[in-house]
This record gives sequence, structure tokens and C-alpha cells, in this order.
Amino acid sequence: MFSHNRHTRSVALLAASVALIATGAQATQAVRPKLVLTAYSNGVGGETLLKGNYSQALTEIQHARPQWMIAASAKATNLCVAYTAMKQLTEAKAACDSAVKQAKYDRMSASRFSLSTKYENGYVAIAYANRAVVHMLSKDEASAKADLEKAKALAPEADFVARNVAAVDSKLARTIAQVEVSPSR
Repeated sequence: MFSHNRHTRSVALLAASVALIATGAQATQAVRPKLVLTAYSNGVGGETLLKGNYSQALTEIQHARPQWMIAASAKATNLCVAYTAMKQLTEAKAACDSAVKQAKYDRMSASRFSLSTKYENGYVAIAYANRAVVHMLSKDEASAKADLEKAKALAPEADFVARNVAAVDSKLARTIAQVEVSPSR
């Protein structure tokens, strides 16, 4: 989805199926909105995340040392996704904050080397969109909406942003009980 000449980052979406507190007719009539986490499949732990083995992915990510700056951004993003998938929201928030910071740094560095910032904007949007999911799961709707606005400004046509905006705007998303993460199709 996103790449640039020096290094390539392969992006994979993980759909977070929102389990709702509903009973009887509400459960059968309700369409469940999906929050989307985005991981780098070719980043450290990425393939393991896509296989759904979040604990193993977390171990891989924690023990890896990035070989270049862009790998540090991908590592922080995948760490955010792994912690979120494991419902460790405090750790997820810290990892997502780091991913935003790293992606912004990557964008600033790319600007210095006259590379296209379109791709780097997309990487920053991924970090914001993932952090928005953590905010929603932490029941902080205002922060989730703020992060999604930033993501939308950076990547207005990105599917992962549109899907998360729709989930946050949905009345059903406000009754989140738990999240289950699986590869999107």
C-alpha cells in the first residue's frame, strides 16, 4: 500500500471485530462496526501478527533491534498492534505514542532528503489511526476522534482511516466490551 524508493514498508490491516453488549433482538439486528489496526507485515513481528500469534509477535518485536530508522517506526507500530491485540492497553498507548513520534521523525527526515512526503504522511496516519483504536478501547472517544482527524488530514483516502471513522461514529462502537483481532480479508 505505501512504499518509497529507499526502504519499503508493507502494510497489512488487522480488523478488530468489536464484541458488543447486546441481548436478544439487538444482537441479531446489530451490524458490528470494525475498528482496524494496521501493522507492517514486513516489519519485525509482522508475519507473526498476521498469523494471530500475538504473544510470539510481542516477544519478536521486543527483542529485535532495528537496522535503520524506518525499521524503528515499523517496530513501534507493530508493538502498538501487538499490545492492543493482547488487550494490554496501558502498554499499547505507550507504544502507539512512540509510533506516532517515530513516524513524524521519519517524515521530517524524508523531507530533508527531498523524498516524497506522501508516503511518510501515510505512515504517520497509520500511527494515529492505531492510537485511535487504543483510545476507543480505553473509552476515550474524544482522543480517538482527535487522532482520526489527524490521520484523515494526512491520508484522506486511506481505507483504514475511513473504517475507523465509521466505527467510532457508530452508536454501536460506544458499547465496546472487548476486541478480537484477526487478519482482514
